[in-house]
Amino acid sequence: MTVRIRSLVTSGPLLVPLSSGSCLRLSPGEVTDALAEVDITSNAKVDKLTERRLINVEQVDEDPSPEVDAPAAASHESDHENSSAEASPRGSRSRKR
Repeated sequence: MTVRIRSLVTSGPLLVPLSSGSCLRLSPGEVTDALAEVDITSNAKVDKLTERRLINVEQVDEDPSPEVDAPAAASHESDHENSSAEASPRGSRSRKR
């Protein structure tokens, strides 16, 4: 299972030590990418930060539906291709000093 950690502090950074030995630095309101649940399981510091309402640990769905992402990605690629085709060509003059 995967989780995300959201910082609930309103000012200043927050350091969250993980069970793997690494440490996360979160800005106010920042949300982490998906993390393995093992990084927060039996972690006293994460429990303490949660109890003090400084962070929120959210469960993440492991299998997002690909049908939702596919049309958005396809339209984004076509927009990128159109914008590069419409861009004005640069001059081929070389600069001499």
